[in-house]
Formats: sequence, C-alpha cells, structure tokens
Amino acid sequence: MLPASVVRAMHNANPMRPITSCLVALALATAPVLVPSTAAACGGLFCDTLPVAQNAERILFELHGDGTVTTTVEIRYTGEPEGFSWVVPVPETPDLGVVPTSSLAVLDTGTVPQVIPPEVICTEASGTRGALQGANESVDFASDADGEVNVEDLPTVGAFEPEVVSSDDPEALINWLNDNGYLITEEMEPQVAAYVQQGMKFLALKLTPGAGVADIAPLQMTYESDDPTIPIVLTAVGADPEMGVLVFIAGNERYESSNYANLEVDVEHVQWHPATGENNYYPLISWMIDNAGGKAMITEYAGTSTETWNLVNAQTLAVNDFNESLTFINGVLSRNGYMTRAYTRVSAEDMDEDPAFVVSNEGDKSRVLDLSTRPAVEICAIGPSETLDVPCGDMYCGEGALCATTELGIDGCVCGEGTYARSIIAPTGPGGFLAPTVVCQSAEFDMLTSARDNGDLAADACADTTCGDNGTCQDVGGFPTCACEDGYAAASVGGSLECSAIERTYGPEQLMWNAAGCGGCSTGGGAGAGGAALALILLPILGMRRRSSRL
Repeated sequence: MLPASVVRAMHNANPMRPITSCLVALALATAPVLVPSTAAACGGLFCDTLPVAQNAERILFELHGDGTVTTTVEIRYTGEPEGFSWVVPVPETPDLGVVPTSSLAVLDTGTVPQVIPPEVICTEASGTRGALQGANESVDFASDADGEVNVEDLPTVGAFEPEVVSSDDPEALINWLNDNGYLITEEMEPQVAAYVQQGMKFLALKLTPGAGVADIAPLQMTYESDDPTIPIVLTAVGADPEMGVLVFIAGNERYESSNYANLEVDVEHVQWHPATGENNYYPLISWMIDNAGGKAMITEYAGTSTETWNLVNAQTLAVNDFNESLTFINGVLSRNGYMTRAYTRVSAEDMDEDPAFVVSNEGDKSRVLDLSTRPAVEICAIGPSETLDVPCGDMYCGEGALCATTELGIDGCVCGEGTYARSIIAPTGPGGFLAPTVVCQSAEFDMLTSARDNGDLAADACADTTCGDNGTCQDVGGFPTCACEDGYAAASVGGSLECSAIERTYGPEQLMWNAAGCGGCSTGGGAGAGGAALALILLPILGMRRRSSRL
C-alpha cells in the first residue's frame, strides 16, 4: 500500500478533471424563510449545460443590532467571463457592495482549527525527541397570481451587473428564468415555488462588459433580518456529496443552530500522525453529522473580537497583499464584540431544510486541538516493510458504505445498494490543501431527471469517464459516478475513479484508529464519535444553462 503522503502528492500533482469548463463556489444569506420579518439569501451559479460542482463555501454574516444583516458571500469561479451568472433569493431588494478579494480567506486562515500533534521520536537517528508543528413532488401553483414578472435594474457594483426579479406567480417566474437562460427542472420547481410563495425576490448577477474572472470579488448584501438563515434547498442540484460549508457570524454573542443538531468534536477522537500528516478530522466530522441524521453543525471557534483580530493579524503578519482585507476584517470586528466560526459537511439529499441560527448560551470555543500530551510517536525504529499509515484512517465513504484497501495501493469505497462512487475534492486536514477523494452518492436523488429526458442537457456526464475494467459509469445528477462490480472498490487516482480489487474492508469505526495496526501510531481514547456543541452551515444553490437551441 502506498503511504498516504505519497498518494496525496500524486493527487496534488494531478488534480481532478473538472466536469465542465467552469468551477464555482458561491453562497447565501440570512433568516428563517418562514418568518416574513427575517431575511434569507442563497446563491447559484449557472454554467454551460451541466451543473457546476460545489465543493466548498465561505460566508460572513454581520449582525448590526438594528434589524439588518450584511451578508458577505465569496464567489469563486473559473471559466469564460461570458459564462458567469448568479442567482440568489433575497427577501427584499438589497443594498449591494463588494469587499477585498481575499477577505474571507484571510479570516479563514486566522481562525482555522490548529492541531498540536504528539511528539515524534527518532531513537535510531539520535535518541533525541522533536515535535512537529502541523489542520419529487408536483407543484400546485397559486391560481390567483397575475403572472406578471417584475425586473428591477440596479446600479453596477464592482464587476457585477445586478437586477432583481420578482413575481407573485411561481410559474411565471420559473418561465422567465428558463426563457432567460436558466434551467429550472421539474424537480427544482417546488423549491423555487416555495420561495416565490414566501414573497422572496431573486437577485441575478452577470459580469459587466469587459470584466474578467479576476475582477470577481466577494459580494455584500444588506437588508432587514433578525437572525441568520441559509436557504439551501436549491443548492442540491449541484452540491458535492459531503460538501463543506464554512460560516462566520459577527455579532455581540456566540451563535448556534436553532433547527440543526449542534455537535462538538471531542479532542480524544481526533487522530493525527505527525510523521505522515494523516489525520481523521474532516472524515470524523462527516461521520458525526451522518450519525446525527445528516443535519448538524460544528463550532470550530468562538471568541471575542479582540482575540479574533490577534489571531488573524498574527497569521497574515500584515502582508502587503492582504492589507485591504485586514482593514475590512478590522472594521467588522470593531463594530462587533464577538465572532463565531462554524463548519458542516452536507450532501444533496439532506438539503431539504434551511438552517437557522440564534444566540447561544455557550461560552468561548478555542480553535486549538491539543494532542501533545499523548505518547510520543516513534518513526525511526520501524522496519522498512511496516507502514506508518492507518489503512482507511482518513477516509469516510458515507452512510452505509465501507472503506477498503485495494490492489492499487490506494484506499477506496465500497458503496451500498442505491449508491454509486463519486470523486470529490475535500480538505486533507485543518489548514491543509484540497485533494481528490471518494464518497458514495445516493442514486435516487437526482434533480436533473426531467432535464435529461427532455434533452435539456447538452452532454452525457459519462461521455469521457471510465471506471476501469471492473466498473461502469453512471450519470447521477449530471455528474459521473462509478458502479463497481462485486469484489471491487472505487479508488481515486488523480481525481479519476478506478474500480480496484478489494484487499480488506473497514467500517467507519476505523476512523478512531483504535485497532489501526499502524506502527508508531499514537491515538486518543474513546470508541465512537459523539458529543454535543454548536455551529452553523452554509451552502450555495446551483443550476445550469439551458441549451442554446431551446432558448
């Protein structure tokens, strides 16, 4: 079996081939959707004729204390400028602005969980010790609607040309979106209709003539709201399985979810191998959330604005390229006394309820996960045939799935009935880089069935994808997945899936490393992941363009 560090290097050198010519990440907004007095927003990018994979999101809520909220959304996009468009539900016409490009990235870097690993011992080398410092239903449209669609042009902001579209007739609004280049499938209609029937409007953005992708900056939207909420149901059309969502809430108190489970990561369950960098942090979170029913949040940090500023400023060291971002963050923190950072991982089938957030009674939450009191790790007095890696110790394949070591020397996934393997991009650890991995996706949840049947999708997702000699590609939701034959597991090789012969399978309990069989591993106690705490979540709303021949 290849060491995890070698496999990661292969992944980093050969990143996953994108599904379309565009790759995007966008985001949402604020407030319980069913409460008229609160605000809500959610974003969706439309690119070419296939959905754009969404693998991660960042969003910042700033609560002003006067009944308004400012939402800052990071929009990440690569592709041709003319292919960019973005649609987000809003409760009213917002005030718009843009902020320095790196602002949310800088805030992320300063507050990301910090793992202090155990010591490393190299007895053979010198006898000294050293520590590594390494983180589908039919739609009943209202019969009394007038069918009118209102389009409100807004002033240009940054590189964006915005307009707000609204109607009291869901069918009329859906037709408008379809007629103007946005594919709304039959499966998506109930969700769009729900937002329309709640009185929501839709903010639509395109790039100004002559603007390029490099001109895209995080977008601010300010409007009336009491508590933050993220409408995510339409996000499901393009969300990666186990999609990561990072949310910041700046206010005067700590926040937590009011309708999703609030979980806490027990530091004893966090495993980290200092010699290889292998860790279980993100797979552990995914397992915990699935055990909580698929809707849960993790608070990764909560502290005063002064502490937050010290962390952010120390990480950036006032690098000139970040000065504008630091000025923006300092302004947010100076207006608010507290910052909460929360994270979740969510799959499309669980995006059926908008998460809402309220003030928490909990206290501060350190970002530090301290493993330094555990037994030291010996990395030199180990035979050459022994591995420092924990097989399946850093891979979670999804609910009901198994992880497997394979003949390829790479861990893979054995998917259960009704699920197929999909290659996604996921973080390798707190503060680490992104790399391809595998997760099992439900084959029953597909919001593009009608579009495929109607010929609205211009390409077959499996046209350029194979799964090796022992598997077949399946188009699920506009993305290629692999169905492996019995005795084979789907492994990610440079982002491409290949069905490889299984050597041994493991359940998710292997994430605890209790019976890892890893030479030199130092692990924490506990037999399962659990706990109770706090957090938040975010997600985008995805779609795709209609085929030009049908416009």
